[in-house]
Amino acid sequence: MRRILIGLAAVMPLAACERPPTAPDNPGVCWRMVEGLNGEPDFRVVAPDIETLENCAVRLEGLRMIHGQAVTGAFQGQFIYVTDADITAATGPKAQRYRVFTPAQRAQIQKGVQTLLDREKGR
Repeated sequence: MRRILIGLAAVMPLAACERPPTAPDNPGVCWRMVEGLNGEPDFRVVAPDIETLENCAVRLEGLRMIHGQAVTGAFQGQFIYVTDADITAATGPKAQRYRVFTPAQRAQIQKGVQTLLDREKGR
């Protein structure tokens, strides 16, 4: 038992050094988070010159609709999580999330995005 406790005591400081990912805080840039080659999060620019977190969330919702899978993004230091169920934001992966849009607002956004996608396809 003593060896186990000594082993845990040796490993605990290493776990404390591991930092959770942080969202980029570049002003006005909407990001999409993807898994990088080393397994670490990698952020790719979705769009520059975005005014609000909500505008970034709408763009991420469009990506979710196009690709059919959940999207994680970021805007000015905040993470944005877009799933089938909802769109939420938080200061970090383990922080409490808050809803960005009500279900009615999201339905309007999805309708608008679908209209744009249909126009792009020539429907």
